[in-house]
Amino acid sequence: MDERHATAAQECPVPAPRIVAMGPALAPADVADRLDAVAYTFSAGHGEVAVVDGFGARVAVERGHLELHDGLAEHRRVRRFAKIDAPRRLVVGIGTEGMVTFDALRWCTRTAVPVAILGADGAALAAGPPGRNDARLLRAQALALYGPAGIEITQYLITTKLRGQARVLAARLGEHDAASTLMELLEAIDGAGSIEEIRQLEAVGANVYWAAWERVAEVVFARKDVPRVPEHWCRFNGRRSPVNPGSPRSATDCLGATLNYSYRLAEIEATLALRRMGLSESLGVLHADMSGRPSFSCDVMEAVRSLVDEHALDLVKGPLRKRTFVEDARGVVRCMAPLTHQLAQAMPAYAHALGPVVEHVAGLLASSSPYDVKVPTVLSGAKHKAAARRRVEAESETVARVPASRGPKPGRIAPRGRPRRKPMAELPLPAVVCQGCGSALPVEPDRARSRRGWCDRCLPERRDEIEKPMQAASLAHAAAFAEAAGTRPSHTPEASAARKARNRQQALAQRAWDRKAPQGADETWYREVIAPQLATVTLPAIAKATGVSTSAASKWRAGRAVPHPRHWSALAELAGVALDVDISPTDAEPTVDYETGEQIPPLA
Repeated sequence: MDERHATAAQECPVPAPRIVAMGPALAPADVADRLDAVAYTFSAGHGEVAVVDGFGARVAVERGHLELHDGLAEHRRVRRFAKIDAPRRLVVGIGTEGMVTFDALRWCTRTAVPVAILGADGAALAAGPPGRNDARLLRAQALALYGPAGIEITQYLITTKLRGQARVLAARLGEHDAASTLMELLEAIDGAGSIEEIRQLEAVGANVYWAAWERVAEVVFARKDVPRVPEHWCRFNGRRSPVNPGSPRSATDCLGATLNYSYRLAEIEATLALRRMGLSESLGVLHADMSGRPSFSCDVMEAVRSLVDEHALDLVKGPLRKRTFVEDARGVVRCMAPLTHQLAQAMPAYAHALGPVVEHVAGLLASSSPYDVKVPTVLSGAKHKAAARRRVEAESETVARVPASRGPKPGRIAPRGRPRRKPMAELPLPAVVCQGCGSALPVEPDRARSRRGWCDRCLPERRDEIEKPMQAASLAHAAAFAEAAGTRPSHTPEASAARKARNRQQALAQRAWDRKAPQGADETWYREVIAPQLATVTLPAIAKATGVSTSAASKWRAGRAVPHPRHWSALAELAGVALDVDISPTDAEPTVDYETGEQIPPLA
């Protein structure tokens, strides 16, 4: 740089950037929650639906296996699927960056695994097994809007929708009056003479349905997140958006965002089902034609909206975490992982429910065509199942007439080597998480779901919270009972007799145990080794293992009483304490009442 330029640079220095306004700082708790959510999302195993999410994702085929590489930062995972154990669906999440190879698409097509790619703008690119190509059915679909077939299809879809919504109102929300109103609309829809009239009746039913949701439905968050959650996130603001008037797409509450994402997944399943049947997803009957919208997919999806609503209601009972939702600058709330992955697991159930609906609609279109159009049941397999039942019945009659002979299945033909279909898909149950902090709860080996509602960290605080109100309620109930009956509930003749028999049984069992018990441990050893570890053991578990009441178990766990040594071995096993002394009896003689000589039955 010459001297002239150096002088000019000194006279006109580059101005420092001016900060107009400082945005609110992100709380450390939000950062920690987001990191925990990422770690949890990409550490969990895959379910029936394989979701690919994050940056640098890769879907490819390696040595005949489908490999899915995804994750964020250091939280990466690789999943491998064989053709005999392929996932039901492959979903590429919103905002995912990466690649899908041609070999992977061929692998999914040959194994009948639908692929759904969600774009950043919410658009869905769905690809599934190859479908039918019947121009006669497509022509009937295009003309259905102008003939009686369109009215018949619309009546079938809206009737199924209203019946399902009435079931949701009565069974899930307790709104029986609103459910009766929807059932009354069914008669009016059956007598409707035009699609526009059916639309108006459906709008009336929608107003009644969503008004009941606004009154009753709510979102439950974990207790630690409640102070940090906006108030309007916990309630349902209706199927309308103040950000985008006239459309429910831009939801401003968590339940609305959950519904929108679930409806998008159901729309993808409807598109896949229509393509397999040889129908177009764009030529709608109930929904108006619009550029870029699969109107006919939205039509047939109306029949399963109640199923989506039930799943959303089950999920928002929670407790949910604040980290599973995000709010943008406009106030629009969107779902985040791992909730999006959990919602995607319901796609096979949506497909199972949509199968008979799409086949029935295709049958109505085929009956309106002047051609002889045959509609296969490739989605539900109804014709195949009926044929199999007829074949089994015919074979049973033949076998009944043939005299019995030796050998397995005489005269039978071996079944054809068809791959067995996967069992019927059901809606996945919500994950059991702690009601205080929202963390995942451990599942016992002999159970499919955790029986607990609170984790080890939140359980002591929860006990302190409920013990005093429960004690006050118990004293109030005892006082009311004593005023009405003249005695306390625990001092009635029946209660006294039962307590006397139980105490005698306990005393005799303890006396028999003391006669043959070893001298391996004392009370000091129990208080130092076993008692501190009982804080995380539930009262029902202690009562079941020792045969005592939950009241006695509560005294043991709180340290107000020391159990008899014959219970120490069972308590040590519950608490996970490794015993370095022998505290079990030395022999296995039966417990005997030394006053009467009778054998004492074991405690229940």
